[in-house]
Amino acid sequence: MSPSKSYDVVVIGGGPGGYVAALRAAQLEMSVGLVEERELGGTCLNRGCIPSKALLYTAHVLETCEKAGRFGVTVGDFGLDVDKVRRHKERAVKQLVSGVQTLLDEAGVDVYTGHGRFVTPNEIEVSAGGKRRRLEAEYTIVATGSEPVVEYFEGYGGENVWTSDVALDLPRIPASMIVIGSGATGMEMAAAYLHFGCQVTVVEMFDRALPREDRDAGEVVTRTFQRRGGRIETHARVVRIEDADEGKRVIFERGDEEGHLEAEVVLIAAGRRAYLGGLGADDIGLDIERQGICVREGVDTPAAASRPPEAMCPGEQLRTSMDHIYAIGDCIRGIGLAHVAMHEGVAAAESIAGIETYIDYNAVPAALYCHPEIASVGLIEERARELGVEVSVGRFPFAANARAVCSGAREGFAKIVSDAQSGRVLGATVCGTYTTEMIPELTLAVQHGLPAEAIIEVMHAHPTLGEAIHEAALATEGRPLHIPFR
Repeated sequence: MSPSKSYDVVVIGGGPGGYVAALRAAQLEMSVGLVEERELGGTCLNRGCIPSKALLYTAHVLETCEKAGRFGVTVGDFGLDVDKVRRHKERAVKQLVSGVQTLLDEAGVDVYTGHGRFVTPNEIEVSAGGKRRRLEAEYTIVATGSEPVVEYFEGYGGENVWTSDVALDLPRIPASMIVIGSGATGMEMAAAYLHFGCQVTVVEMFDRALPREDRDAGEVVTRTFQRRGGRIETHARVVRIEDADEGKRVIFERGDEEGHLEAEVVLIAAGRRAYLGGLGADDIGLDIERQGICVREGVDTPAAASRPPEAMCPGEQLRTSMDHIYAIGDCIRGIGLAHVAMHEGVAAAESIAGIETYIDYNAVPAALYCHPEIASVGLIEERARELGVEVSVGRFPFAANARAVCSGAREGFAKIVSDAQSGRVLGATVCGTYTTEMIPELTLAVQHGLPAEAIIEVMHAHPTLGEAIHEAALATEGRPLHIPFR
């Protein structure tokens, strides 16, 4: 075993939360070691956010070619070269991972490739290729991320049962695919493969696709998906997967009846869980619960937007049951939002340095890159009404937005949910083309407890898609300018 090396901070996990924590700690003049078992960038850069967006952009280009005639553009023969699509995805991933490595090198962070596990509360063993070394840490930040959950169903294994990791590798374009789960991962992969020419059926146990999202936005995505030839089976609880002549058979229950679907490939996109494999947390007595590593009381999951704006969580509350060990990101909740992990990484590093810092879990934006896109923050309308909040809802359709009409992107809307008495923006949803780029303004409003009037007072450039947000804010007060009002 190699001799040990001591650090102020050792970060276990080099995903978005881990590498950002390491960079912030280095900025604060701490000595930092970072342990990563696989690739820098973690799931997000290598098997999640980045490769999926590369594939979805290819799907967008295909759709643009299909629609070119509407805009007076004649396009010759076009099609899909799977090898080139794969290379495009791999180039994007490689460039961003290389960028992370450069940032860590420039910051003076020592990167160790190998599996990290606690051997004592202040010692981490790194093993790789039969070699081992120990790192001593005054503080440790655990950022081990999450992994796909596939064993919900009997028969989940086999060559033609894919996880999202396999689907993103683009092994082939199957003739048909059943996607189990209509959350962000399920609908994004369903949209990409549908555009690539695969016959896709989505199976969802709840009454609608995207059950956690704004109902109106989910309906827009569902209509668009079905119009392209996709199929969605709701109220369908999958019980097992079997071999079939066509490839695989999915057996599901709907009420008292049993049904089945067949396809060449089954993609399980039903969720993720905290990854703690081989961490040694139990060996050192670190408290763990079902959802992941326990951190101090007060750190809520994103979407806890029923709390008042001042109820923000200090970085101190990212401490585990041991004062010198922090945990961040998916390993404490399995949510799968890289930007939450990044902010928690900064908060943990600053807390270690004695800096007071806070995270507002009321104002966590979500971005879904299905077709069309959905971006949201804070309370959705349905949740606000369930909580008994008296709200004023302003909605503006992109069909009445000049930029959307010019670009043929008329699907969707902007919606703002505000408190009926104070006018404070409680939440917002924007559904449409490239609407994930429009959520920062609304996140700012939710986080700072701004009234819709604050958005109304801001001049929005014309013609832009962002004008829909201005109009939605006006609509909360019953005075939109570009749709009829009473």
